[in-house]
Amino acid sequence: MRINFRNSLYLISAGAIAVVLLIYDWIRITISLEDPVLNTLRDLFSIIAFVFLYAVVNSWRDKKQLKPLESLRRLVAYGFFSAAIISTWGIILENKGNVSGKFVPQNIMQLLATTAFAFGICTFVMILLIYMAGIIYIKPDKKVRRRFEFFIGFAIASAVLSAFKASTFMGTLAEIAFVIAIVISVFHIVSMNWIVFLSRKEKYKSLAHSFFLIVLFGYSFASIGPADLAGGVLQFFSVPMQEFSKTVFLFLTIYFSLAFIVTTFHIPTSGVFEKKKRELDSYQNLSKVITNVMDTSEVLNNTVSVVGTVTQANKVWIELISENKNSGLADLNGEVQDGTKKSEKDGHRDSRDSFNISATYRTSQYELSAFDFDKVRDVVCTANRIIIQDADDFAKYELKDFPAKSLMAVPLAAHDESVGILYVTNDMPYAFDEEEISTVSAFADTAAVAIQNSLLFTKSIENERLQHEMRIAHEMQLKLLPTRFPSTEKFETDFLAFPAFEVGGDYIDFLEIDDRRFAFTVGDVSGKGTSAAFYMAYLKGVFQSRSASAKSPAEFMVAANEAVENTLQKNSFITLIYGMLDSQTGEVTLARAGHTPAVLITGGSIELIKSSGSALGIERPDDFQKHIEEEKISLRSGDTLVFYTDGVTDQRDPDGNEFGEERFYDLLKTLSAGTATEIKGGIIRALAEFSQGTDAVDDTTVLILKWK
Repeated sequence: MRINFRNSLYLISAGAIAVVLLIYDWIRITISLEDPVLNTLRDLFSIIAFVFLYAVVNSWRDKKQLKPLESLRRLVAYGFFSAAIISTWGIILENKGNVSGKFVPQNIMQLLATTAFAFGICTFVMILLIYMAGIIYIKPDKKVRRRFEFFIGFAIASAVLSAFKASTFMGTLAEIAFVIAIVISVFHIVSMNWIVFLSRKEKYKSLAHSFFLIVLFGYSFASIGPADLAGGVLQFFSVPMQEFSKTVFLFLTIYFSLAFIVTTFHIPTSGVFEKKKRELDSYQNLSKVITNVMDTSEVLNNTVSVVGTVTQANKVWIELISENKNSGLADLNGEVQDGTKKSEKDGHRDSRDSFNISATYRTSQYELSAFDFDKVRDVVCTANRIIIQDADDFAKYELKDFPAKSLMAVPLAAHDESVGILYVTNDMPYAFDEEEISTVSAFADTAAVAIQNSLLFTKSIENERLQHEMRIAHEMQLKLLPTRFPSTEKFETDFLAFPAFEVGGDYIDFLEIDDRRFAFTVGDVSGKGTSAAFYMAYLKGVFQSRSASAKSPAEFMVAANEAVENTLQKNSFITLIYGMLDSQTGEVTLARAGHTPAVLITGGSIELIKSSGSALGIERPDDFQKHIEEEKISLRSGDTLVFYTDGVTDQRDPDGNEFGEERFYDLLKTLSAGTATEIKGGIIRALAEFSQGTDAVDDTTVLILKWK
């Protein structure tokens, strides 16, 4: 409730008019003044006073839409007060103001009581109309609003015209307006939308409220007629307000009599409405699951619970299609992800391996594991739902002893991809009609989207975690590579190393053995990715520990082979080239374990150093030692020695053509006049221009040694 300037002005105006009317009425009963014109003006002023009063009362009401039962409770309360006031004042004023069958106050106290009674009744009538509008305007259309506005208009017209009843014509118009208002009241039977949306329990409460309202408003209407004491009191104060109050009470009596009948007829359909409401609420819950929940288990449990509640099933469960080596994630055409038919994959699909019971409602995995649903799955995975409603159907799908009389299996499919199967059972035969089947199918479509979204979200989180770990591994591997290679006044070195993925299996390193000897190595672990990176890190430890004690490259190779023999997985191996440089004489001693040959560019020509030797981890130590050989070369001024891995020559262009060895050797001859760093830059540019952005298929590593 709020009092503002406008409301204050309205209250003061209504009060001032009431005082003027009170003075006029005192003069009228004192000198028995009965002037028709003055009485008509008095009635019109009383209407103006109540218009001001209505504006104030309407501004105090709660603007929010009340629920139907709350509005009914308030109508009962105000209707009771109205009836109580009518009864009380009838007792107080009985036989105290009747003059020739017409009520006329005999003294100032009766006049004050009459004025208070009239204002009280008319105020309650206004409040009743306000709350009545709140009920009528629940889910209305334009016709309902217009019909109620017409009623108010004709009720006011009847009241205003009644002020001129001295004129036969005006009196007839007032009666016509009253009849039209009552006819409109009857037509409100087609616009009681609020009753439809009540639950069964609420409808019973509505019947009780309507009964009390019929009694209260019927009593009030019957008690304010012109021949009744309360009606006479109102008529003395204001004929229009007595007419308006009578019209409103009759309208309310008719409306709630019709509401009682309509509610009675709606009770048998309450079950259908409540079922639809449960379905709507369940759809809303699933929508919340889709938008807010990304935990797969929570999505699945919510889905079976919602479906079980809506369908009143005795068992609900979901099977998700799982990925395994024999059966990929099937799509609606019965194909696995590699494009082959399930029937072509291994002759038949093992359903127990392909499906997992992921959520249950009123059942358990243990109970369901006793039954074979293979035939059901075979049909449902082709996007066909199955409805089993009798014993013959259960026998057809080899479910003869299944503890249910009806079973529905619906595919969970999203974006043309099958996610799993939703099962619903009932203890009654032929429990699923078309409406029930349609409802479950709609739930299945919605649930499939939620399930797929949650699965994709889980995968994305896992992928993000793996990518984070790979980034860390990449950073760690970079720390294992040398930041620079040695350079002296007699030679210079440089290198490049690019893994094909976040981590790679190529290895490059150097070690200063003593004041004049340097060890260099380039290796390539078979395979790619994390396993290759692990062996690369292990190889670094072998190189750093064994190079210092090895007297020759061959001796180092034998020691390295022994170190990795029991570490490498089956079918894994490491190719390696190892060299020792005498920084004083330029003599290089090389040993090669199955690696790409070293390239010597001297005098503008290419010489490949292909000393024999098998890859590390392939042969037993004795056999490996027999095959390993060393080769010595002496570098001259301007000579360049290059170690590389096959990722250089395997680089492809957009058409799939390889960079190749010949192209690489020609490139080295072209670049041989430059420094080691210039040669490195030339190799990088040549590979970039050739690949044109094509991803590398293997790790790329090059070591360049330039003798000055």
